[in-house]
Amino acid sequence: MILWGNRNCKKVRVNDYYWEPRIPVEVKENRAAFESMVASWYFDGKRMHDPFVLDHGKTETGWDDHSGRIRMESDEGFYSFGGSPADFKLDVNSEKVGIELSMQRWKDTLAELVPTGRDFIGNMGYSMLKYRALSSSGKIRVGEIETPVRGRSYFQGVRISSITPCWYWAIVQWDNGAYLQYFLPHIGIPMLRRSISHESSMDWGEKMVSNTLNFYDPEEGKEYLMKDIRIAKRYENDLPIFSVNASSDEAELSIEMATYARCCWNISQPLIGPIWHGIFYNEYPARVTHFEFKNGTRRVSNDDFGKSYCNCEHTWGAV
Repeated sequence: MILWGNRNCKKVRVNDYYWEPRIPVEVKENRAAFESMVASWYFDGKRMHDPFVLDHGKTETGWDDHSGRIRMESDEGFYSFGGSPADFKLDVNSEKVGIELSMQRWKDTLAELVPTGRDFIGNMGYSMLKYRALSSSGKIRVGEIETPVRGRSYFQGVRISSITPCWYWAIVQWDNGAYLQYFLPHIGIPMLRRSISHESSMDWGEKMVSNTLNFYDPEEGKEYLMKDIRIAKRYENDLPIFSVNASSDEAELSIEMATYARCCWNISQPLIGPIWHGIFYNEYPARVTHFEFKNGTRRVSNDDFGKSYCNCEHTWGAV
């Protein structure tokens, strides 16, 4: 996973890495210049590289009606992403890390650019653009060791214009083109958490501010939107297992996702004087251990869709 970020504040800290943006945003016609930060984690099949990348530098973007590009340069190297709809290239090159990935259309429905978002109070909320699944191929280098990779990718661009609350999020892509995603932002006691530990006396009292689960069934060629969603979690070997049940007037489903690695970024900024506040942004690659979908007399299980690829998020704190 690779994240490009820009934040309207004077100081940002990600774990022990400090960033003080000094380049003001400048926009001229179809170009923009500013300062941004790049962070990335990488699970190589055996262990989590966290952080894989953590860097900042001068950034430029350019776009027209058919294509666009973002490129950041620093003393460590360069980071570039761009292309045309459903056809992108990612290029990262530094002494420690190299990434070259090409992303193209896989399934037509999942290669559509999907806008979404919500305003919570006034114009405070979030907006998002996403490609739900693209085919990917290329290579990843760690030091001098280079590994060819092939699989699928997910892309989203997010703009947040409010305090960042806690959230649960996950995406699942199946080999037959089925797709599931949920996003559950919430407020409450977990916003007061200040520890990286999974165990906390403040892990309760979540009040959801939005409930959204989307499930696309390629055999029906239909997407289901479910808003009656319940999520629970338990821990094994200090890693969460998420269980989600969701339903609508048309259908219902249940899914369990067992995570097998963790990346955690503590993203914070000054609050008052020496006091900082922030979120603990946890990412977990996961396996789908149970799935069942019901629509009338139709029943579908995880085995009916082929191999699945899953990633989960859970955050606490506030920034």
